[in-house]
Amino acid sequence: MTVTSTPESVSRPRLGPRWPRWIFRITSTIAAIMLFDQAIFAGQFLGGTYGSLHVHRENATYAGIAMLVCVASAVLLRWPGRGPWWPMLAGLGIFGLIALQIVLGFTRVLTLHVPLGVAIILVAAALAVWAWMRLGR
Repeated sequence: MTVTSTPESVSRPRLGPRWPRWIFRITSTIAAIMLFDQAIFAGQFLGGTYGSLHVHRENATYAGIAMLVCVASAVLLRWPGRGPWWPMLAGLGIFGLIALQIVLGFTRVLTLHVPLGVAIILVAAALAVWAWMRLGR
């Protein structure tokens, strides 16, 4: 007696529930948008709207919180979502860079603050794009 399995059951990995993927997509997108807004607020300040510096400072705190929420959703993506583990580490890494960025901003080390801000925005945007393009349905 021969037991055969269908090619679909062998070649297709079993995916977890969908809801963790959607939560991760939404939270990573919100964090990326809030980080992009930082560049807008900084540009407004440099353009002469001096109240934007306060908004830039406050949004930095909220963007950091948004990234921590994204990390929490990456944990859900892994368990019970059966997703990859690396988005948790990526989110924690981005959060660490945000913390460093805040310190550099308050100490006015702008030669590092500005390029690090650009890098943070790019990495956070790449994480959000990955969540929408590669995570599966």
